Amino acid sequence: MQQLMSGKFWILLFWSVLMVVSLTVRPLMPVDETRYASVAWEMWLRQDFLVPHLNGETYSHKPPLLFWLMQLSWWLFGVNEYSMRLIAPLFSLAALFLTGHIASLLWPERKRAEEGSRYVLLGFFFWMFSGTLTMFDMLLTFFVLLGIYCQLQLAWHGFTRRRWILFGIAIGGGVLSKGPVILLHLLPVALAAPWWWPEARPVRWHHWYLGILFAVCLGAAIALCWAIPAGISGGEAYRNAIFLGQTSGRLVKSFAHRLPWWWYLQMLSLLLLPWLLCKPFWKGMRQLSLREPAVRFCLAWLLPVLIAFSVISGKRLHYLLPLLPGFALLTFRGIDGPGSEALRARPLLLAIVYLLAGTALLLLPFLNDIWHWQQDLTRLSPIWGILLVFVAVYLFSAGMTATNYLFRICLSSVAALLLLQGAFFSIEAYRYDLTSPARKIAALRAAGRDVTYYGAKYHGQYNFLGRLQKPLNTIQHQANLLKWAVDHSSDYIIVRYRPPSPIHQQYEHFPFKSRYIALLPVKDILANPALLPY
Repeated sequence: MQQLMSGKFWILLFWSVLMVVSLTVRPLMPVDETRYASVAWEMWLRQDFLVPHLNGETYSHKPPLLFWLMQLSWWLFGVNEYSMRLIAPLFSLAALFLTGHIASLLWPERKRAEEGSRYVLLGFFFWMFSGTLTMFDMLLTFFVLLGIYCQLQLAWHGFTRRRWILFGIAIGGGVLSKGPVILLHLLPVALAAPWWWPEARPVRWHHWYLGILFAVCLGAAIALCWAIPAGISGGEAYRNAIFLGQTSGRLVKSFAHRLPWWWYLQMLSLLLLPWLLCKPFWKGMRQLSLREPAVRFCLAWLLPVLIAFSVISGKRLHYLLPLLPGFALLTFRGIDGPGSEALRARPLLLAIVYLLAGTALLLLPFLNDIWHWQQDLTRLSPIWGILLVFVAVYLFSAGMTATNYLFRICLSSVAALLLLQGAFFSIEAYRYDLTSPARKIAALRAAGRDVTYYGAKYHGQYNFLGRLQKPLNTIQHQANLLKWAVDHSSDYIIVRYRPPSPIHQQYEHFPFKSRYIALLPVKDILANPALLPY
């Protein structure tokens, strides 16, 4: 099967199927994806491409590159959801191919390095899922890989002006993608060059470090071309936020979300699935040698960032996404190590996991009819479980040579993730899709009724989905709401509540995760303040 097409075409096919199915079965996810879509929507309405806004206020939490690309997609194809949602997946595809080029630079003597490293990276569950999300991390990952690629080109093939400029562009693109954090990903490996530098390549170290300084200055200049005029246009508060909030401000705030220093280490077990369940992964990791410059390079790339993120108490799993290609490279090198040609072992543990998961999906609807765990499970089709069992049988069916081992694990992982995702969203998508309440808000506004959001911080989740032309009013405290309501008795309030709530059932309401959203007439709230959930 693998011989029917080249590795590049298989990667493109796997990626295409993954993107089409994922973007079809999964709605725009609140609150992150809906928030970023709303920021882009307000940029489109205001025609202000310097200063992003969310719900009428300046939005300083993220740089503008993703929003600019959304504008470009809408300029080419009109305002729609799907062209916008393809941006991050396209960067994930580019990152896959760039990872292959990096592998061929690290191990030019290994014929399957380029193809195999791509299969490993695409086979990571976390990579597949993150690659479909409209977030900033995949853009950052691409520019990190571009910077890594430039450093290898400079080290392996010599210093040229074009390579230094491309390195600076990578830094600038990373800053415009997610801020100065790209320096944390690129500078440690650059500074550690004497440790991983190939002995066959003599170098004058002052030339190397001067080149690094040039690239950093060029990247800063690229970012400042946006930041300076944006800071002037956005005002003092916005200016302070983009110049300080993306660096020291984020470090200070991170300590308010404390997690132990070892949290990332325990999360690596989740991050490295499914390869963690494959015997050649463990065997290969034990055989890696620090005498190999390519292995030292990967460790110089991964370890300083992992240590730095572990020290900072604010932690999120997607922060590690730019490191996943590095783990993929080491995983490939381990699996493709000595004795790999004799590899014939079936991935039994992974096949058993798929078999158990498929059996669970197959039996859940029937067991739910007996024990009544959750009403939604009655709508789960057993077909999802049957197909996942077939994936397990595919892995059980025959031994694998080293040539097709990576291919078959990647194929089975893509299929397994799509089936699990399809099963989940086939019964739960309506709890994450905010299109219906957003359109109801737009309809009320079109009828001359205003709508106010009541509750904690509003993330703009209705603005793009409802194509709202002006921001929503927001009120956080009940006392303020009741005072405001006296002069707005013909308007509506958006509230969230947990079921069961009989007093809300008489009004139009929509499911949202574990809660419900209701649009309540203000006059009814004035008559019965108990309608407010808190």
